[in-house]
Amino acid sequence: MFARFVVPLAALAARVTAQTGAFEPLDFNVTAALENLGVDVSALPEPDNSTIAERSLFQPCALACTSLKILFGDGKVLTEGTSAYDSFTGGYWSAQQGSLNPSCVFKPAKTLEVSTLILVARLYQCPFAVKGGGHAAWAGASSIEDGITVSMESFKQTTVAANKQTVDIGPGLRWVDVYKAAEKDGLSVVGGRMAPVGVPGLILGGGISHFSNKLGWACDNVASFELVTASGLAITVSATSYADLYWALRGGGNNFGIVTNFKLNAFPQGDLWGGQRIYLEDQFPKNLDAIYEFAVNGSPKDLDAAQIITFASAPGVGKVSFANLHYAKPIAEAPVFAPWANLTTIADTTGLRPMSGMADLLNQGAPAPGAYQTWWGINLKMDRSLLSFIIDTFYAQEATVADVEKILLIMAIQPITTGALKAMQKNGGNALGLNPTGGPYFILNFNAAWNNVADEPKFHHVIATIISLIKAEAKKRGLDNDFVYLNYASEYQDPIGSYGAANKARLQSISKKYDPSQVFQNLQPGGFKVTKGAPNPNVP
Repeated sequence: MFARFVVPLAALAARVTAQTGAFEPLDFNVTAALENLGVDVSALPEPDNSTIAERSLFQPCALACTSLKILFGDGKVLTEGTSAYDSFTGGYWSAQQGSLNPSCVFKPAKTLEVSTLILVARLYQCPFAVKGGGHAAWAGASSIEDGITVSMESFKQTTVAANKQTVDIGPGLRWVDVYKAAEKDGLSVVGGRMAPVGVPGLILGGGISHFSNKLGWACDNVASFELVTASGLAITVSATSYADLYWALRGGGNNFGIVTNFKLNAFPQGDLWGGQRIYLEDQFPKNLDAIYEFAVNGSPKDLDAAQIITFASAPGVGKVSFANLHYAKPIAEAPVFAPWANLTTIADTTGLRPMSGMADLLNQGAPAPGAYQTWWGINLKMDRSLLSFIIDTFYAQEATVADVEKILLIMAIQPITTGALKAMQKNGGNALGLNPTGGPYFILNFNAAWNNVADEPKFHHVIATIISLIKAEAKKRGLDNDFVYLNYASEYQDPIGSYGAANKARLQSISKKYDPSQVFQNLQPGGFKVTKGAPNPNVP
């Protein structure tokens, strides 16, 4: 039978004390909280009260999945053995994520349904994962074995405010969808650069954008979050409401609840200029000169510019670089790009496009979903001679896997400009721990993609070796920095810990304040946890 939801969510709010007191009362009762949401708990299976040692993970999750079916019907709950289930697990960006088999997949469409999901998971002590775009590489980041995978795909709202100052967007969207919706009103937002990347993971982990030199990262441009907490309570989090939680959500990942709406600051935006230029190895020294010049001298003078350069090897061509150049105004070859002007290219796609077109363009040539993937990232202080060492080290180690079949193995240099660092400090700053006085920095990120699961250790080992050699050299030169960008981190890295001891302690304190039972540390095991280190401490 189907339970009826008759009590508004405000009823649950009445059970929670004021912000200055305990967020979740000591006598909090999950069954009572479900009843306050209008759930007929008597219609649900009895929880298994045996000890964890006496039961398998499957038992509580089978009960939780049955409960979700009773409450919401088969249409919102996918189970193993169905084509819809197989399509869902096979739709992850990486093969590692899709290799896990949840007990069921739940597809909520309303905030109230997310509240119910959290309480049902608590009632039966069934672990869960939350999938937005599912663009993480390692297994378990937003997938789970034998638990509940919560797919946010139905949350696809895009609502432009009447004053055009903000846009409400749902966590089920891809960034290209956000841009297309905003462009109808002549607007844009600070968001992801590649079309298929999902909204929630990018924002909660930081979010580098073409607009970051002027406006900071995506997390710095969220006016408010609608967040469902561990008690099932939905709250609006902003600089003036739950300000400590607002700080934590900007870089703190999935540790504090499930976001059902992001209200992003919007701004007028027409076409941008930009695209990709491809170079052969003889142009590498000038490439490095240009990216260094931009990071140190060009970016402070022109906040509308963004530059990235990626290095790889192409079959039949050899060593190549890909410069992604973007300018927030419809002006070709602005003076800030002068160092690139006379370099010899073998391909050039630069031109005028809307942001949605730029996102589509940058995604061209990316591996199709379903390949095995790994991402790693480190952060270093910008230095021209160190860049040369990095290029030499990358290609020397890349040669050790030259005979291993692969889709790609790339390394990218992405400046974190002083403009971006300064913009990160608005609204009380974010949780990332980056200080403007230390910059400019650059993120060095690595991505490998391949088809044979047996080759995974080879790619993990070669990237770990490259990073170890580069970090050792950077430390010797006084150019090292601990920061690890969460959205590029591998399962062997600890981005939360890289924010600094004080920030990690503050994040842990906020977690315990709003989630005293530590639901999002224990029942949602995926992602990078504020109470733990690297998900896999055994670095290859």
